[in-house]
Amino acid sequence: MLVDVIARYGYPFIFVAAAVEGDATLLTATFLAHRGYLRLDLVMLVAAAATVSINQVYFSLGRRLGHQRAPVMRRQRVSQRLLEWLDRHRTPLVIGSRFIYGFRIAIPAACGATGMSRLRFTLQDVAGSIIWAGTLGLAGYAVGHVLELLVADLRAHEWWVALALFLGAVTVLSGLGRESLIHFRPLRTAAAQQAEPPTEAPTVPTPAPDEPEEGEGPVPPGGRSRQTP
Repeated sequence: MLVDVIARYGYPFIFVAAAVEGDATLLTATFLAHRGYLRLDLVMLVAAAATVSINQVYFSLGRRLGHQRAPVMRRQRVSQRLLEWLDRHRTPLVIGSRFIYGFRIAIPAACGATGMSRLRFTLQDVAGSIIWAGTLGLAGYAVGHVLELLVADLRAHEWWVALALFLGAVTVLSGLGRESLIHFRPLRTAAAQQAEPPTEAPTVPTPAPDEPEEGEGPVPPGGRSRQTP
């Protein structure tokens, strides 16, 4: 039953799951490829395409906020550090973004917000996806090979091994760096600061100086003068 589901819906499921959590999905799917349920080349191709697609979404969200808000972003502590990295090492950061845990959403979003060319970003991101899929894919396949040597009856426990591999990868990777939309908070703050009109301080009316009454001398700055005889 489970084998039929994997054979029919395995690759669409890999695409969706890899867009949400790429590493754990790729490791588990390539392990199952070693066990003969999936094709290794198709698994790596689908996972790479999923991460490229989701990075285009993050890039578009950053572009929607507009590169004109980058100066405001530079006053945010987290985004300031990221923008400094992009200024110095943009190409290696984009290519290696899948290995920089905790900034895997922020990097494509910041590239869009700072006005990077979509073509340049896409080419570098595709190159990064190939490196990522090849590295993690071969690692998952190697796990299957090692377990086959160590476990006598791996066929009887392979689905439990796949589940443990997925959950273990999620746990380890979440400890290295949590992925959440909190990375968009500096961008949203920047957008709000740009959208709000500047507030003017209320003007306090200046009291008019006292005028001397008839029979009185000039009023000094400190108060009313004494009446002149």
